[in-house]
Amino acid sequence: MPKNERSDEIRRVIKKIKNYTNMNDEYHRPQRTIVDLMDEEEESKRKNDFTQWNIVGDGSYIAAPKTQKILFPGLYEPHYNNRASEWGLMKQDVNTDELYELPTKEIELILTDLKSFWDKKEEYAKYKLMHKRGILLYGDPGCGKSGILQLCMKHIIKELSGIVINVKDEDTVRGYLEVIGKLRQIEPDRPIIVIIEDIDGIAAEGSYVTSQLLNMLDGIKQIENVVYIATTNYPEKLAERITNRPSRFDRRYYIAPPSDEVRMSYLKNKLGSEAKIDFSVWVKDTEGMSISHLKELFISVFLLDNKYEDALKHLKDLKKTPRSKNQKGVGFNTTTSSN
Repeated sequence: MPKNERSDEIRRVIKKIKNYTNMNDEYHRPQRTIVDLMDEEEESKRKNDFTQWNIVGDGSYIAAPKTQKILFPGLYEPHYNNRASEWGLMKQDVNTDELYELPTKEIELILTDLKSFWDKKEEYAKYKLMHKRGILLYGDPGCGKSGILQLCMKHIIKELSGIVINVKDEDTVRGYLEVIGKLRQIEPDRPIIVIIEDIDGIAAEGSYVTSQLLNMLDGIKQIENVVYIATTNYPEKLAERITNRPSRFDRRYYIAPPSDEVRMSYLKNKLGSEAKIDFSVWVKDTEGMSISHLKELFISVFLLDNKYEDALKHLKDLKKTPRSKNQKGVGFNTTTSSN
């Protein structure tokens, strides 16, 4: 083979080898996943969110994102931030549904108790008492406990520019204990309400989180200027060390089914006093029903255009325990006969 042709052949072989190598590298190169793309997007955001310097313990300076001196008044939940690897607080939307002060003695007593508590901070200090309070609301489902919580939120947020922290499960109990000390370092005098709805679902006897919850209520971290408000539909499920310890829950309020006066007030607030219905009939027909029942009656009749009589019958039927039509057997326990 002539020298020139041999050189051309060598170049073609080398080119093929390079092309094969590139293809092989591309084949074995890790493919970018959606997680990789999200990480890249997060990294891109991260490059633009530093606004100042944070001075750490050894005197060095670390780039820090935007900060603010105090929390905005509102509702918060403990939230674990994976990026910072620590617990913080996440602001929540406040649900103002049913935010109406019904004419009940319990609501009046609770709000009066709260207002008096905030005003007596100096007296607590004078007698060397921790400025904290605990309130337990109990009663049948749907009778207005959540509505009372919302009124308490409105009181502290609107009147005192305070904050509300919602503790709803084991994780948020732990998160609260992690973050509350830092909150008090930054805002030592900020009024705080901690709400614990359905506390019986958290405080199971013998569980580790129950001990944490009791430590929280006992003020083991010396947190002051705070009110703990818990609710339960089943107070009998709570241990006596929770229900019968004034240092944990100083006051207990039974939230009874709404009276005639309360049902009348609720209906007029929803419908307006000029509504073309006989309020006295509605009040009489809903004897023994909860606020939740009244709300459903209103929705069914005025929003979904159901007949009043049908909607009322449906609500009364809800009190009956639902049962299968076939009571002879359940699942695989049924027997069949063959002819």
